[in-house]
Amino acid sequence: MKQNLGLAYRYGQALRAHLRPGSRAGLAAALGLGREAAGLGLETPELARIHERAVGRLEPSQRSREKLLRAQIFFTRANTPIEATHRAARQAKTRLSQVQKTLGRRTREVAVSNRQLKRGAVRRQVMAAALARSRKSHDQSLAESLELQKRLRELTRRALVSQEDERQNLSHELQDEIAQTLLGINVRLLALRREADSNTLGLKRKITSTQQLVVNSAKSVRRYARSLASASGDVTPRPQTPGPRPQFPVIAMAASAGGLRALSVILGGLPADFPAAIAIVMHLAPDHKSILAEILSRRTRLMVKQAHTGDVLCQSNVFIAPPNHHLSVAGDGRLRLSSSAAEKVHYARPSAEPLFASVARVYKKNAIAVVLTGGDGDGSFGVQIIKDKGG
Repeated sequence: MKQNLGLAYRYGQALRAHLRPGSRAGLAAALGLGREAAGLGLETPELARIHERAVGRLEPSQRSREKLLRAQIFFTRANTPIEATHRAARQAKTRLSQVQKTLGRRTREVAVSNRQLKRGAVRRQVMAAALARSRKSHDQSLAESLELQKRLRELTRRALVSQEDERQNLSHELQDEIAQTLLGINVRLLALRREADSNTLGLKRKITSTQQLVVNSAKSVRRYARSLASASGDVTPRPQTPGPRPQFPVIAMAASAGGLRALSVILGGLPADFPAAIAIVMHLAPDHKSILAEILSRRTRLMVKQAHTGDVLCQSNVFIAPPNHHLSVAGDGRLRLSSSAAEKVHYARPSAEPLFASVARVYKKNAIAVVLTGGDGDGSFGVQIIKDKGG
C-alpha cells in the first residue's frame, strides 16, 4: 500500500513537471513510472485512478484543454509497460491453453494405449492358456502314438512269428508228402522189375502210374521250393487260391447280458436238423466262468457248446463265445478266439463286430446277422458289412 502511495506521489510530481510551461521533461519519466507500476503488479484501472487523482490536484492553469491532452499522452506512455505485460500474459495464456490441449490429447492417447495394452495382455494370457492346453494335448497324443506304435510292433512280431510257424508247418507237411511220394515211386519200381518179364500190359499200366507219381512228386518239390523261397524273400509269393466256401447258412447272433430269455425262446423253437450253423456272442462278466452253453443246451434240441479255437462250424450246432475273448471265423470255417488282452470293441470283449465281419467275409450271401439286445451300438457296423456282402 505504501509503495502504491509513493508511486502516486511521484506520478503527480512527474505529471506537473511535464505540464509546466517550457518544461523539457519528456515522457521518459512516464515510461519509468509505468515500469514501476507493472513491477508492483498494478493493472490499467489502478494506474488510471492514480492518473485521475493527479489530474485533480493540478492547478487551474494546468487544466486547459491542451494540457489535459498532454496529460492523457503522459498516461498512455505510463500505461505502455502494463499493456505489454498484459500482451505477454495473453500470449502465455494462449501458449498454456495450447499446452493444455496438447496435454489432454496426449492423455487421451495414453489412455487408449493403456486400454490396448490391457487387451493385448488379456489376449496373451488367453493365448498362453490355449498354448498350454495345446501342449498338454500334444503330449497326450504323443504318448498315445508311442503306445500305439509299441502295440503295432508287438502285433507285427506276433504276425511274423505266426507266419514263421505256418511256414514251418507247411514245410513239414510238404516234406512228409514228398517222402511218401518218393516211397511210392520206389515201391512201384520194385514191382516193375518183378513183372517186366511176365506181363507186358501190366507193365505199361505200372509205368503210367509211376509216371504220374513222378509228376506229383515234382509238383510237391516245386511247392516246397516256393515255400522256402517265399520265407527267405528270394521270390514274390503267388496269391493262394481260396478253398471252397461252405454252402450252408451261418447265423451270427449278438445279445447283451439280458438276452438269455430271447436266446432261449429262439433256440428252443428250432428243430434238431436245423440246416444252419449258429455262432453267438453275449456280453458276459469276464471274471466268472460261463455256464451259458449248459443252460441253452437244456432248452434246445441243437448241439450247444462253448467255442474253442479250431472248432469247425457245422449245421445244427451252436457255438458260444467264452467270456473275455472275441470270436471270429477263419476262411476254412474254423473258429478263432482272441487273447484276453485283445482290445475291446464298443467297450465289450467279446464284441459282435469281429464275429459279424468275419462271417460276412467268409460266407457272404450265406451270412445272417441277428442282434437281439445290445449296448453302445455293438454289432451295428457288422450288420452293415453283412448287408454289403449280400447277406
